[in-house]
Amino acid sequence: MTIERKKTWKCPDCSASLKGGDNTLTPVRQSCETQNVTFRKKQDTTLTPTTDSSSSELKELTSEIRLLTQEISSLKQRLEDATLSLSHCHERLDELASSVVINNSRIKNLEDREQEVVNLKATVSLMQREINTQAQMQLRNEFELSGIPERSNESLHHAVLLAARKIGVELEDRDIDWVTRAGPRTKSENQSVNETRLPRPVVVRLLRRSTRDQILKASKSRRNLTSSDLEITGNPLKVYFNERLTKENRMLFREARTKSKEKGYAHCWSNQGTIFVRQREGKAALPIRSREDMDRIFST
Repeated sequence: MTIERKKTWKCPDCSASLKGGDNTLTPVRQSCETQNVTFRKKQDTTLTPTTDSSSSELKELTSEIRLLTQEISSLKQRLEDATLSLSHCHERLDELASSVVINNSRIKNLEDREQEVVNLKATVSLMQREINTQAQMQLRNEFELSGIPERSNESLHHAVLLAARKIGVELEDRDIDWVTRAGPRTKSENQSVNETRLPRPVVVRLLRRSTRDQILKASKSRRNLTSSDLEITGNPLKVYFNERLTKENRMLFREARTKSKEKGYAHCWSNQGTIFVRQREGKAALPIRSREDMDRIFST
């Protein structure tokens, strides 16, 4: 203890009596003064940023916030553009949906019309066939003579009567309704060029159908009749007795004969306005009443 401390020192009992209490149990406080001890002020270990560094960090933070704000604004604008585009897409989809509905309705109408056209075509085809059948019925008393040369002063009645007599049928004038040439007249009947052309067929209409059938049946047994047998001068031509056909049946008969030759069918003929083909002897005769029948028969 220093001298000054020794002068002022008192024992604990005295100190307690002076203060008016008993502090005998209070431990003696050691003196804070120590000999030869140097006390230094502690430095604060907490890092305090300087003013410059704080300002720099604040600027960086402000810049980042500004960039973030710009990005958010850009995203917001893009979102608005996307929303607007999506709205346009919805409108376009609605328009397309309405167009699809309209087109489906039109397609349905077209399908109905197409079916109606198919039905009308079938009806027209049926009516044409019926008309052709009726027209063929009107020709059931007629037959044709092909191969008779044309002359300016020809007598067709005499030629027809003589041709019928040559095949064994006694035909009289009263059996004939009328006789005429079929088709357009040639350029000149006196020119020699007509000798190389086939003459127009002679159409004969009889009063009775049974007489016509008799002549056609008899002509099948006499196929070597020529124009010279009918007392007609000039180059002899083979004379054929054919059934009178309508224009439609005549074209169908021509095509059927051509197809028969191509497909190797042995026979092709007409009977009572109906065309028949037979592939060979012993086979059934197949009727051809339309081009559909001909395509079906010759396709197999």
